[in-house]
Formats: sequence, structure tokens, C-alpha cells
Amino acid sequence: MSKKTTLSIISIMLILSIISLASAIRIDSVSMNPESIAPGETSEILITLKNNADIDIEDVSVNLDLTNVPFAPFESGSDFFTNEIQESKSKTAEFKVVALNDAKSGIYKIPIKISYIEDNVAKTQSSLISIMINSQPIIEVSVDDGLLLKGKENKVTFKIVNKGLADAKFLEIETKGSTSYSILSAEKVYVGDVDSDDFQTVDYQIFFNQNSLNRLDIPVTIKYKDVANKEYTQEFNPTLKVYTLEQAQNLGLIAKSNTTSYIVGVVILIIIFFVYRWFRRRRKRKEEY
Repeated sequence: MSKKTTLSIISIMLILSIISLASAIRIDSVSMNPESIAPGETSEILITLKNNADIDIEDVSVNLDLTNVPFAPFESGSDFFTNEIQESKSKTAEFKVVALNDAKSGIYKIPIKISYIEDNVAKTQSSLISIMINSQPIIEVSVDDGLLLKGKENKVTFKIVNKGLADAKFLEIETKGSTSYSILSAEKVYVGDVDSDDFQTVDYQIFFNQNSLNRLDIPVTIKYKDVANKEYTQEFNPTLKVYTLEQAQNLGLIAKSNTTSYIVGVVILIIIFFVYRWFRRRRKRKEEY
């Protein structure tokens, strides 16, 4: 065995000895069922304590401090008590908590306080456990109202709304052209994060053919991850209203151009002017004769 390996083993043994001397109780394991919960759901927390001392320890209590986290005790308190944990033995503290309905997704640290009596001396120690709140983001896709014309390049704005309590991460949107329209900008756009109760917008440049329908469904694919990096893919088909220029004018969506009327009016005035001059010259000639 090398000198370096020997020194490492000795160091580890010294650290373990110091830990054993420093604390009679050690948290041997922490488990949760389920491991992550959605708002309004419950989880069972099991904390196994081991007695490292060479004597029995008495009046062992474990307290979960839920003051600053979105959890509450459920069908139990936030304290566990046992009369004793015998030498080298273990006992499991059981808790049941519920995530509050308005809790946002994330990892929350819960402080733990352990109190006990060792050799007639009261002692305490503190630690932390973590619980994950996670639920699927609720994503909706719509199209902002705007005048879309056939035979022209249009800006189409997609609105991506997250109505859930969980944030959506690494979100991207993709749409593709069809026989009725062409996507002139990039088909796939990276959006990034869409927080809970928030939205993002994405602009596409789309050319609609003259023979396309007045109402078109645009297939859109949304991909994103939740706080636990679970990936989701959703399909949406927002409906667009598209008009010809004439239809838009007839519906009053676009003011009709008066240019043609002005031109016709000017031409008529010119014609009247020349006719008037012709009659005036003719009359003048008659008067001279």
C-alpha cells in the first residue's frame, strides 16, 4: 500500500472519528414518497436517525421548520418524538407534508432540528433536507390580432402563455410552410424561459397565397423542459384570418384609395376646360363675322 493511500485512509478515519465524537446522532438516510410533488399534493418524509454513541440516548425529538417554505403538516405535526434510541441502533422519524396550492415549482430546503439527552446532558444539532415541488407548465399559444393580407408579406405574432405554477425552460417554437403560405423567416425559434403567469411573443414573416382560404390553421410545435429537466412536446393549431385587399376594403379594415377618383375628376375637369375653350373660341369667331 502506497504512503499516499495510507495517509488518505488515516485522514478519513480521523474525520469519521471526529464526527462520531462531535455528534451522538447521525441522519443515516432521508427518503420521500413521492420524491417530488405538485402544489396541493402530499409527500411522506422518512428520516432515519442512528445512535453513534456507546450509550443509549433519550428523549429524542425531530422538528421540521416549515416557517419559510410552502409546505404545511398533513395529518401529522411537524415534530417527532421517541423515548430513546439504543446504542448503535436506528429509528425512523415519519412526517407527512402538503405543498400549498399556490406554491411555485422549485427545490426547497427545510431546516431540521434534532434534540436529545446523552449521558444526562441535553444536546441539539441542525441539518437540512430538500423537497422538490414540480408540476407541468400549462402552455397556450395564440395569435395576436392583426390584419393579414393575401399576396403580401405579413408579420404574424405568436403569443406563448404559461398559465401554470411551474416555469417552462429552454422553450422553442417551430412552424412550417404549406401550399397556402410560405414561412419567410426561420421556421424554428428559440424562446428561452417562460415563467409562471407570464408570456413571450415570437414574430414570423409569412406570405399568404392569393388562393389560400380566409381562415387558416397554422400547426405549431412547442418544446420545453420543466424545473426537473423533464422534456415536453405539444402541438397547437392557432387559426388566422386572411383577406384579399378587396375583401379588407369592403369590410372597412382598410380605407379605400381615392386616387382613381381623383384622377378621373381631374381628367373630367380638363375635358370640360377644353370643351369650354372650344365653344368660347367658336362663339368669338361667329361674332367677328
